[in-house]
Amino acid sequence: MSQPGRLVLASNRVPTITLPKTEDERRSQSVGGLVSAVRAAMDKRGGLWFGWSGSSTAKPAERPKITNIGNLQLATIDLTPEALNLFYAIFSNRTLWPLLHSFPERVVVRHDAFRAYQRVNKRYAEALFSLLQEGDLVWAQDYHLIPLGAELRKLGWKGKIGFFLHTPFPPAEVFGILPWAKQLLEELLQYDLVGVHIHRYAQDLLDSMAAEVGGKITDNVFSSGKASVRVGVYPIGTDAEAFKAWGEEAEIELAKGGKRQPRKEKIIIAVDRLDYTKGIPERLLTFEHMLEHRPSLRGNVTMLHISAPSRARVPEYAKEREMVDQLVGRINGRFSEKGWSPIEYHYRSYNQRELAHFYREADVCLVTPLRDGMNLVAKEFVASQSKERPGVLVLSRFCGAAETMKEAIIVNPHDIEGTAAAIHQALTMTSKERRERWEALYKDVRTNNAVAWSESFLQDLAKR
Repeated sequence: MSQPGRLVLASNRVPTITLPKTEDERRSQSVGGLVSAVRAAMDKRGGLWFGWSGSSTAKPAERPKITNIGNLQLATIDLTPEALNLFYAIFSNRTLWPLLHSFPERVVVRHDAFRAYQRVNKRYAEALFSLLQEGDLVWAQDYHLIPLGAELRKLGWKGKIGFFLHTPFPPAEVFGILPWAKQLLEELLQYDLVGVHIHRYAQDLLDSMAAEVGGKITDNVFSSGKASVRVGVYPIGTDAEAFKAWGEEAEIELAKGGKRQPRKEKIIIAVDRLDYTKGIPERLLTFEHMLEHRPSLRGNVTMLHISAPSRARVPEYAKEREMVDQLVGRINGRFSEKGWSPIEYHYRSYNQRELAHFYREADVCLVTPLRDGMNLVAKEFVASQSKERPGVLVLSRFCGAAETMKEAIIVNPHDIEGTAAAIHQALTMTSKERRERWEALYKDVRTNNAVAWSESFLQDLAKR
């Protein structure tokens, strides 16, 4: 097989990237699941990264702005404020996001927003098409760009195009709520390969294609008329070696008696974007239940809760923040004692290196979304742990990570009493069981890392 051509990656937005002086500095720059995993592929292969600049203007330039960063070439375009609102804030974040996460009651249906979604994807395709070279492998990322492949085909692109969905894919009866379900699935047929995180999402996507489009499924290939697409399973990973190194760095810092002093009480850590899919209110209510029914834990356990700001102008997210603030205030008001507050709440973002330091100190990590595509916090936590005295992962059965991370304590986050009991189990677990669970989890995290994820997908795309 001939050597694959240049990697051309398309995402809704191109992240801010500067040329790092060291490998450690490069790793520290990457934040967010999609960016950190995709950046690993781009750094290894080089190529072109295309998407929105992050800026809006009334009259965007027709051609993309090109910036060279080492072996990466960044190509960005601006959007108008109206397009940004309809395409991104409404259709992407208030229609597709809740739909794909199986929150049908939150889905906003607006025809003007869907038309804007199609127009922006057409504009992306026209700008990207002018930059493509024969032999390029085009890889579109996530739900914002479902129509991109079809638009590139209309412009005459005959080369390979892949698509990866970083969210879950819902059951067919949920996806069918969308008035444009058939059209979006037909657009997915224009890709050569569509990737998802776990087998359940692949089956749900194929079921939706069969229900909405009509066709046949053979070995995970859906065919309808002359069009066909392979749906593959590629569980995304993280940079396990980097988190391991940063975790060890934190241990050395503590041993030297640096600024970060070890805590006397046990630490439960939770890290999320502030999003209604993450189950943050349910998690706080679970912690409250545990303190109420196990008074011996008061003063001896602290929850370190980090919520990264997210989509603050979207009404649903503003309401979520208000609810979380109220719960944190109520729980701290009920149970605080002199020198101890049950919840240490941080509404801010941290880079990956800083998070690894927090992970290393934690005895338990709560990853309890109501629905999540994969969730890399679970993998980052495991990679950051000490081999001698690792922390325990408590993991929601409703996130993709649960398919392979079976040695975690698996919970149903809707079951507050049951999850509280699981947290207590984690806090009181023997050192021997902690190490056995961690060793199995770390083997998975180290093997199924970010590079393995991208290389596996791109090798399959090149073969199609």
